[in-house]
Amino acid sequence: MKGVFLYLVVGLMLIGGGLVGLVLYDGIKSSSTESLFDQKKAGSVSEPFDQAESNLPPNQPSVYVPILMYHYIRDYQNQDDPLGIQLSVSPQAFDKQLSILKKAGYETISLEDFANGKYQPKSIVLTFDDGYDNHVTEALPILQKYNYSATFFVVSVFVGRTYYMTAPQIQQLKLAGMEIGGHTITHLNLANASYEKAITEISTSLRSRDPVFAYPSGKYNPTTLDVVSGLGVKAAVTTNIGVATEKSNFFELPRIRVKEQTDLLKRIDEETAIAARQKTPSQRSRD
Repeated sequence: MKGVFLYLVVGLMLIGGGLVGLVLYDGIKSSSTESLFDQKKAGSVSEPFDQAESNLPPNQPSVYVPILMYHYIRDYQNQDDPLGIQLSVSPQAFDKQLSILKKAGYETISLEDFANGKYQPKSIVLTFDDGYDNHVTEALPILQKYNYSATFFVVSVFVGRTYYMTAPQIQQLKLAGMEIGGHTITHLNLANASYEKAITEISTSLRSRDPVFAYPSGKYNPTTLDVVSGLGVKAAVTTNIGVATEKSNFFELPRIRVKEQTDLLKRIDEETAIAARQKTPSQRSRD
């Protein structure tokens, strides 16, 4: 009888110990879970994605904005003028290029928008140099077809000349929502200009224009940069190759030159990859 009683006591002790153990385990587990939740809520515990972000270089740009450079929009095949061919994109090719950009999700912004930080991951700037009349007759309808905007840099003394836009045509672009920037009075080589001459050429070309500028033939020097910044220009483009980022010098913005056969998405990807590897903005010379 005593043996049976002893077995009952031992059994009850084991069962009781097991229940106590389960209660203690649940309490520890609950406390641990709540503690981890509180840590995450407080930001002291990072998720794997946060950890990956923290490993990015501190100076890594977060936004890459391609700025495309066009000159003539025309079908031009004069073999005696190789430079003219290089500077020309046919309306058909231009239409195809914009179609590709649109399908890839790119949306246009102005240079002033870029300078003011108004951009998205798929923002792009289209620029046209010198003020040719085909910017209105050929480029504008295609831009409007895709609901795109662009920036046009006008040389003051060229206005109204043969093959160049007239004042009413420039106004037509403006009314269509396009950005109109300065490009000097005479398409002067600013790298060789005196301080006074640079002020005159740049400031006069900016009258009644938006506060954006393009250096003629990409020529400029430190004095030019001082003049441009002192005149209140928001953004100035060069012919240096690359894509712009939020860390770029807004007075030395790089561009991608577009030709008839340019594979735009490939060129944008190439220049974006180069910019992502660089610690400082690119100053590669024009192509």
